[in-house]
Amino acid sequence: MKLVVFGGTGGTGRCILDLALAAGHDVLALARKPEAIPLRDNLAVEKGDVLDPADVASAVQGADAVLSAFGPASNKHPGTLMSQGVANIVAGCTQHGIKRFVFESGLMCSDGSELGWFSRIGVKIYGGYYSALRADKRLAEQAIIASALDYVIIRPPALSNDPARGNYKHGAGLAVNGAAKLPHADVADFMVKCASDPSVVRTIQNIGL
Repeated sequence: MKLVVFGGTGGTGRCILDLALAAGHDVLALARKPEAIPLRDNLAVEKGDVLDPADVASAVQGADAVLSAFGPASNKHPGTLMSQGVANIVAGCTQHGIKRFVFESGLMCSDGSELGWFSRIGVKIYGGYYSALRADKRLAEQAIIASALDYVIIRPPALSNDPARGNYKHGAGLAVNGAAKLPHADVADFMVKCASDPSVVRTIQNIGL
């Protein structure tokens, strides 16, 4: 498959590149700082910005699936990066007939109704502290859901740079532990799998421990 990745310099994005290449996929990463991504076989890196519609549309052309793991430099001051960037990706995919879009969101976007009481409290506190980011991610999710794309929205809890655990669970409306950090590598593993898994199309997947 040809996969296009946004956010390849971040924690989850770097792991996506590693895992996708190891699985034999051809990968194109769009980055504002392409020099931050080491070149490897079957990996192309283009300079561009997710906030530039033309950059995004050019990057996604010919993709089998698009994976998004980009995020703001500051979670406290996210601006409208998530909603505007996702709007550009949705538009680019629609323009070029790309159907599969895998989006890393966050458990903070849940209303907590599917979670245990302890996790509900944790998600409420975390989401309240980063209320601007939560609001912008929710706008991004709404734009994806309103599209005709074969999307998968993935909602992990807080993330860590620890090695992959491999024992994560996922599901639509699944009660995961909102207080337990999940390694970026586990989220990346699931995202790469979602690029070709028909069973998760047009679902919101909670992922965690």
